[in-house]
Amino acid sequence: MFIKNFKKLAKTPLRKNALEIIESGFWAIYPPNVFKKEISLKGDILTIKNEKINLEKFKNIYFIGIGKAAAFSAKYFSQILGNRITEGAIIDIQKIKLSKIKSFVGDHPFPSKRNIEATKKIIEIVKKAKKDDLIITIVSGGGSALFFYPYQLSVLNYQKLTKKLFEVGANIKEINTIRKHISYVKGGNLAKLAYPATMVSLIFSDIPFSDFSLVASGPTVLDKTTKKDAQNIIKKYNLPKIKLRETPKDKKYFKKVKNILILDNNVALKAMQEKSQELGFKSFIYSSKIKGESKLVAKKLLEILSKQPKNTILLAGGETTVKIKGKGKGGRNQELVLSALKYLKKEQLIISIASDGKDNIKGVAGAIGDSLTIKNAQKLNLDIDFYLENNDSYHFFKKTGDLIFTKNTGSNVSDLIILIKE
Repeated sequence: MFIKNFKKLAKTPLRKNALEIIESGFWAIYPPNVFKKEISLKGDILTIKNEKINLEKFKNIYFIGIGKAAAFSAKYFSQILGNRITEGAIIDIQKIKLSKIKSFVGDHPFPSKRNIEATKKIIEIVKKAKKDDLIITIVSGGGSALFFYPYQLSVLNYQKLTKKLFEVGANIKEINTIRKHISYVKGGNLAKLAYPATMVSLIFSDIPFSDFSLVASGPTVLDKTTKKDAQNIIKKYNLPKIKLRETPKDKKYFKKVKNILILDNNVALKAMQEKSQELGFKSFIYSSKIKGESKLVAKKLLEILSKQPKNTILLAGGETTVKIKGKGKGGRNQELVLSALKYLKKEQLIISIASDGKDNIKGVAGAIGDSLTIKNAQKLNLDIDFYLENNDSYHFFKKTGDLIFTKNTGSNVSDLIILIKE
């Protein structure tokens, strides 16, 4: 079970059902389960979804992993490929011990010097690859911060820039566009470093629309954005001037690169829909591409739910934003649920969680909100508006007892939202 405080939260049959549905989503995106379904090796033929790769054609096989799915992925590939792997390196938020693959732990969401050192080690391995070699690469959510080698920018100034982008409510496309143009490895630069080797990149998408160029800031994807695009975003948010570099535009660097979508939030949402129907609910996936400010998204989703018949579940996925004005503690999922409490009706329930189990706070995936939450808040004299204005959703739900604690899911496919009308 991924939800550590499942029993404590499951105070009503409706809550228990909602939490079981969330669990089904977690299990659907759990890397070992995904790999068993999508990846196999028979003789010399490695099959990844519908792509068949003859390993006999390659002199050396290197393995690279970046992001929150890197550790689980490295373990699986080590098991099926064994000594076929020449060398490898990964950077994740967790460490794993393997014989042929070096494991590095990095800081997230604000990178540090140890992220740079790990990234340099990965670059060293990639540069070893020749034209008759294969590089298997895992690209997953969290990679933008973890896979980190900035261009003419100190770690401290990079952290300040990232925090500012979060504070002003910049969306992920804007944030990653800037990240690409202040990096030696993002925006297709990893593919350039790997050239002329063959690269197969397995992508765990945490981005709405599954835009490969935005997942971990697209290290293996031909980037369509330019320095001018990054500069326009800097001007839009009145950010400090920074030096930018152009991403590789020569298509020759990408001719031997195959990017394969291995997982996105649709996998989780479909599993959650199946579980909903199994539990006797009518359910529908409203959108897998939710975006916008958390407060506004919460209101909109509840308006849609209110128009549905009884016993209906609305499912959604995506990534919202929060404009930080206060000095409180929380994450976009907690803020979304807190915002929803202002409009929530007695027969309704909402959960919003980060699929990687970390809603800006380690171990806290998100929150659950229903009539019990509202009653507890009233007993404790908690003012919803006060906590919203201070961006302090974490302390609100800590007091009501409605935070959702999870273990590391080993995956990241953006946020998952469930709304129920009993």
